[in-house]
Amino acid sequence: MDRKRLKESVGRIAAGAVSGQTPGFALMMAKDGEVLLSEGYGMADLEHGIPIRPDDNFIIASNTKQFTCVAILMLMSRGLLELDEPIERFFPDFPDYRKYVTIRQMMCHTTGIREYFEEGFRENEEALRTADTAALLDIVRGFGPLEFEPDTKFSYCNSAYVMLGDIVRQLTGKPFGRFLEEEIFAPLGMERTFAPDYMDVRDPYQVQGYEKQADGTFRRMPYDMLMVGYADGNISSNTADLLKWHHYLYESDSDLLLPRAVLNTAFEPHRLKDGSLSPYGFGFFLGECAGTHSKTYPGHREIWHTGGTMGFISRCSRFVDERVSVTMLTNYEGIQRDELFFPMLDVLFEELDRP
Repeated sequence: MDRKRLKESVGRIAAGAVSGQTPGFALMMAKDGEVLLSEGYGMADLEHGIPIRPDDNFIIASNTKQFTCVAILMLMSRGLLELDEPIERFFPDFPDYRKYVTIRQMMCHTTGIREYFEEGFRENEEALRTADTAALLDIVRGFGPLEFEPDTKFSYCNSAYVMLGDIVRQLTGKPFGRFLEEEIFAPLGMERTFAPDYMDVRDPYQVQGYEKQADGTFRRMPYDMLMVGYADGNISSNTADLLKWHHYLYESDSDLLLPRAVLNTAFEPHRLKDGSLSPYGFGFFLGECAGTHSKTYPGHREIWHTGGTMGFISRCSRFVDERVSVTMLTNYEGIQRDELFFPMLDVLFEELDRP
C-alpha cells in the first residue's frame, strides 16, 4: 500500500472541511495494529494559533460507553452482579420500574428510561452544567414512568449509562472514572487517557472544544458537566491510546481484564421481545452484523460507535474482516463528521484493495 498517496488523498478531503482558521480533528488508520496514517488537521486552539497534533486528547463522549460496559462485565466476572438482575438493589428509591428493568437492558438501550438530554432539558439545563452524578440521578429519578415496555424497542439512553456508572461506584467503592483509570487504562498502558468524575479535574492534554455558530464564527465551549459527562461520556483520550484499546478488544487473546468469552458477548446483538435483533451489543453498534443503522459504513462488517458533546465529536470503527481500525476525534461541534469520515474510508479501502 502507498502510504504517501493515502496521506495526500486524505489530506485533500480534510482540507475541504478544516483549515488553519477552524477547529479540526485527529485521525488514525491502522491495520493489524500497524499504523497506516496518523495526522492532525485544523486547530487545537484558535485563539493561540496552536494546530492539532496526532497525539492531542479529545473528549470521546459516547465512545465511553464501551468502557462502561467492559467495567460492568468485569464486575459480573467477579461475581458482584448479574446482567439480568433488576436494578432495585442499586436504586431502591427509583420508580417501580426498578423492580424489573435489568442491567443488561441498560447496557443495550432497551429500558424505556427517559433521556436526560431530552426530558425537561431546558428546565434542567443550568443545573446540569454543575450536577455531579448524585444530582443527575436525582433528576433522572424524577422523570417518572418508562416511555415504553423494556425490550420492546431500541432507544438510545444516556440516563441508563449514568446509572451503570453509579453501579460501578457502589460495588467497588471507587468513583467511576477512577475505576476506569486504575483497572482498565493503567493495565492496558493507556497512559494519556483520563476519565474525570467532575469538572474540578481537567485532562492536561485536552484541546479546546468549539461550536460553529450561525454566522460562521467559532465559540469556545465552557468546561462544565455538559461537556465532561458521566459514565455515558466522560473519557478524554487520543488516537494512539484508543488503538491500544482496539488491540486489546480485537487483536489480543489476553484475559487481562476479563475472560475473552465474556468480552466477546459485547459484540453480540441484543434480541428484543418480538424476536428481532437490535443494532447494538454492550456499548457497540454492530453494522452489517444485525439490523441496520443509517450511520453504518455499508458493505463491511463494522463494530463502531460515535460520540458527541459540547465542542467535541468522535467516531471509532473496527472493520472486522479487514482487521482495520479507524479513529476520528474532533474539537469541532458542527463538523460534518460522516461526510468526512466515509470518503476517507473510501480512500483507505481503495488503497488496501490495490494489487
